[in-house]
Amino acid sequence: MATLDRQEILVIFASFLIGSVAGWWSRTQWGDGLIAVAATLAGTVAGYFIIITVLRAVGHPVG
Repeated sequence: MATLDRQEILVIFASFLIGSVAGWWSRTQWGDGLIAVAATLAGTVAGYFIIITVLRAVGHPVG
């Protein structure tokens, strides 16, 4: 089983925080649980790709 290093764990955690905020915001705006779950998932994935893109742009080795 592959192990995650510290940078990978921080990227995953930060993307989860971004997704959680997106889900919380959509829940406060629309009040629907299904929309909040979808927004959380979409926000997590989008946050992950944004973080990875920025890290690669500034020259950090991201696997």
